[in-house]
Amino acid sequence: MNQFQTREERGIYVHVLPTDKFRMNTIVATFAQELREDTATPLALLPYLLNRGSEQYPTPEKLQLALDELYGASMSATIDKKGERQVVDFSMNVPNEKFLKQGEGLFQKALGILSDVMLRPQLQDGAFLPEYVQAEKEQHKKRIAAVIDDKMNYAVERCNEEMTKGEPYAIPRLGFENKIDEITPQSLFDVYQRLLKTAPINIYVVGDVDTDAVAAEIFRVFDMERDPQAAFAPVQIQHETRAVKDVVDRLDINQGKLNVGVWTNVAWASDDYAAMQVCNGVLGAFPHSKLFVNVREKHSLAYYCMSRLDGHKGIISVFSGVEFDKIDQALEIIREQFDVLKKGEITAEEMEFTIAGLVNAYKTAMDNPTSIADFHLNGLLAGRVRTREEMIDAFQKVTVEDVVRVAQGLQFDTIYTLRNEEGNHGA
Repeated sequence: MNQFQTREERGIYVHVLPTDKFRMNTIVATFAQELREDTATPLALLPYLLNRGSEQYPTPEKLQLALDELYGASMSATIDKKGERQVVDFSMNVPNEKFLKQGEGLFQKALGILSDVMLRPQLQDGAFLPEYVQAEKEQHKKRIAAVIDDKMNYAVERCNEEMTKGEPYAIPRLGFENKIDEITPQSLFDVYQRLLKTAPINIYVVGDVDTDAVAAEIFRVFDMERDPQAAFAPVQIQHETRAVKDVVDRLDINQGKLNVGVWTNVAWASDDYAAMQVCNGVLGAFPHSKLFVNVREKHSLAYYCMSRLDGHKGIISVFSGVEFDKIDQALEIIREQFDVLKKGEITAEEMEFTIAGLVNAYKTAMDNPTSIADFHLNGLLAGRVRTREEMIDAFQKVTVEDVVRVAQGLQFDTIYTLRNEEGNHGA
């Protein structure tokens, strides 16, 4: 597949991937900011508020009606966390008019709706509508509560938070529940205006389009005065070995969670990133991986046991669901898997299945325009843009020796357990 063609004006980067592979044209527009305690919560709330309506489409119903008139176009807004960056993300999918008997100018109309939502919100007395802000604050409390209800992801977040305490990475993607009530229509609007003026804006278009025409149209629509931020603060990837932290939380739960936070000291931009991906794959990313086979299948110690690599920060998160009285035994087996990895006890089958799994995942993602854009944005934020083809080629060149070499740098940092409340059975 061809590569993105990029144009830039005023800190607005337009990346166009002309392709006739898809029946839909996709637009993804993102604002990136550094994760900060004072802005994380309002920024997390912002895309959902903007998606409620705009000057031209003042209610969710009118906005949806406008999308329906574009032959079922769809639009969404969300907040992402990419390492130590918080990303306000809008996406629009609209049918390629070449496949329709009617529908001229569909792309321009879709872009008009998207830009209206992003740039021309409904205001009252120079600030956001109070009723919309209040409604979205209540919704945001529910979003944060939902994270706590999902005990697997909650344990991952808590482990990472304890592991990176004092670093921006410890700030949750959705911000803080106790900061929501502080948000006012005016304070939120002030955050929004700073975002428009200073944040790097990356707009992706994937579809059967003309690059120059699309870029010119986007710059016309997003014609606003800007003073874009020059650069983000560097992310701390390298960490010294320190005494392993043991953290225990207690909630009213029926199944324990055992998580381990591991420093890799290897991140997205590193030449060793492909090797670390394979290392994590052999360790715990797949059903054939050591953690799954040994902790879950062979010893029946966990309902699930796997690992995840965050290439933006250089963290491997091991996470498992374990009976309370089996947590110590499960931890011992988890430690053993790291030891055998560092000793090079890796079978040809483990390497073959891992590399095939990674290659397949990357190829499958090429079938999703949003994933294609997201992969490119990850590279921009991490400081090294690669193509998927480059990554696939790199995976296929990784050897057992490469995996052992990067495994030597793995450092246990935080052991986090989520147990039931003291006094309950199994404590």
